[in-house]
Amino acid sequence: MKLLTPSAGTPVSSLYLLKGLIFSFNKSTITFETTIKSYTNKKYCYFANSGTTAFYVILKALRRISKKTEVILPAYTAPSLILPIKKAGLKPVLCDISLKTFNMDIKSLNKCINENTLCIVPVHMFGLPIDMDAIMKIAQQYSTFVVEDAASSLGATINSQPTGVFGDVGFYSFNRGKNLSTLSGGCIVTDNEEIAKEIELEYTSLPKLGLNARLKIAARLIALAVAVRPLFYTILYKKISKLKHTTLHTDFDSFIYTNFQAGVGCALFGHASKIFNKRYDHGAFLFDMLKGLKGILLPKLLPHSVSVFNQFPILFGNEEFKEILYKKINETGIESTKLYPDPIHRIYNLGYDLDKDPFPNATYFSRRLLLIPTHPFMDIEKLSIIVKIIKDGLLSGMHVRYDT
Repeated sequence: MKLLTPSAGTPVSSLYLLKGLIFSFNKSTITFETTIKSYTNKKYCYFANSGTTAFYVILKALRRISKKTEVILPAYTAPSLILPIKKAGLKPVLCDISLKTFNMDIKSLNKCINENTLCIVPVHMFGLPIDMDAIMKIAQQYSTFVVEDAASSLGATINSQPTGVFGDVGFYSFNRGKNLSTLSGGCIVTDNEEIAKEIELEYTSLPKLGLNARLKIAARLIALAVAVRPLFYTILYKKISKLKHTTLHTDFDSFIYTNFQAGVGCALFGHASKIFNKRYDHGAFLFDMLKGLKGILLPKLLPHSVSVFNQFPILFGNEEFKEILYKKINETGIESTKLYPDPIHRIYNLGYDLDKDPFPNATYFSRRLLLIPTHPFMDIEKLSIIVKIIKDGLLSGMHVRYDT
């Protein structure tokens, strides 16, 4: 039987689950808050059921402070970020991405920002740190808040400081596909007392789940811990594949993070460096093996930073060649993914002229991106198989034949 390796996965052992259960009877959320505060060196920390809710709470808090209404984010990122912006009564404004860094393009950001910009949302895509110094300098010129989206970069650092701590406020995600997963969950960190005060008002209004709902989440977390392991993922693949999201979200629920999840988070965080280091090692291996090859682009990494590689992004010279390699890689049992098939301005009607594409890099990127898993269930042997498939395809000249 050929074992399948999922595109995402956090190794959650039965011991971590047991610790989570024990912690949940012992003020686990407060303990997890203390852990995150220590990790980020931030004064304030708040948990919610998702990164989306965390972002929404932040936006609602900023609205209490400022009358500005525009929120700038990259045109290629999680489409779900649009939902909390609109739900908070704010206007999303997009900027293009860089085909060099795979993150928000600084020049495009400069063209988008104005006196009505409430906040900039720099996203550390794929766990690749963005140039926060440049972002902060632009924000200061317009007295604009910076909401740092570190949802996919927990464990990454810039100048030895964790991503998520450089903006006025930052948030992380503990969702299924993130670097450290407790099934779901989000976390806000800040040192800004004014922002923290307003966040507190929003946070205390979030509902708490009843016992049945909390038990369902606990059961799903335990099931996920089992299902992401290659053997069980292979056995349960037909059932799991039916549960994967294939439709666009139109809304989101908001509630308090559960004690059991916080307990598991505490247990996981004690060993988080092993998980983060494994992701880095896998990403670094792919980078070393694939750099300099004609026909693909790899991200230019920020100096004095450590990427944690939520997944390893490869940009192909043409779409058809990417699709061929995507199928070949997945035939080995290793799940590569293509992430979002379109940039945000082609998913939501935000008033942009699509005939004169205002964000050509984001559109190009969405058509040619392939992501390779880097989580701890991967290993060098599996990664070497992927490297060989890509190199063989490039050496055969296949990518040239498909160029238009």
